[in-house]
Amino acid sequence: MVNYTSKKVSIQSKLEYLKKFISNYSSAIIAYSGGIDSSLIAQLANDVLGKKNTLVVIAVSPSLNQKEFKLATNLAETNNWNFKPIFTEEFDNDNYLKNDLSRCFYCKFELYEKLEKIFDIEDYQAIFNGTNFDDLGDFRPGLDAAKKKNIVSPLVKCKITKNEVRQIAKLIGLPNWDKPAQPCLSSRVPYGVRISMDSLKRIEKAENFLSDIGFSNFRVRMHGDLAKIEVSEEDFSKFSSYQVREKIVNNFKNFGFKFVSLDLMFFSSGNLSRAQFDE
Repeated sequence: MVNYTSKKVSIQSKLEYLKKFISNYSSAIIAYSGGIDSSLIAQLANDVLGKKNTLVVIAVSPSLNQKEFKLATNLAETNNWNFKPIFTEEFDNDNYLKNDLSRCFYCKFELYEKLEKIFDIEDYQAIFNGTNFDDLGDFRPGLDAAKKKNIVSPLVKCKITKNEVRQIAKLIGLPNWDKPAQPCLSSRVPYGVRISMDSLKRIEKAENFLSDIGFSNFRVRMHGDLAKIEVSEEDFSKFSSYQVREKIVNNFKNFGFKFVSLDLMFFSSGNLSRAQFDE
């Protein structure tokens, strides 16, 4: 067992401890998003428990960017996982659509209920998610849904942080080890503003366009008819080009936005949540 009271624990040791934790189960369903956290759990579960004892499940809904779905699917197929897309129905739940501070709870609860049905029918021993140790210090209502459904979080149990997840993923050769986090599209809409299919489609088109022209770590936050772009400090200088700004504005207007702004404070994950609590 890894001694977490020591000042420094090697990444190899944490990897071995994580694998040992997973080996305590005979079979598992993985709640997979395509992000690096759940990708790591999917790969290690596949390695430790075997393909026939591991089911990697991704939730397909309007809040999932189709580009992200394709990337997640490609990774699963390349790594030969036992992979299954399922359709979730959080958009049938008005509690989700009204977009209050509990929105993420209703989304995750819907997913875990769907996974629970597979768990019962196919007799798996556990449902794993990709929650990491750092997530416990953030505002994440989805964690409450995981608790209610007895979801197992191997990265939390093994006290593995986001940075350590990336290091372990790089060590075992996962190609998305440095992939920026991509929360659901609904997270771009301020709390209290009702979620709609039209809003998410506009956000999806805008973010895919920025990705296509070379931006990598960013968000498009939706404030009515205004699209507020947040980019990393490294990408900020790209906006000094009039041609780039003109291309972005013209395309965003075609996507349905009337106004386009640039956040001067740079991109930071969870900005909308922090803005809510700072008020």
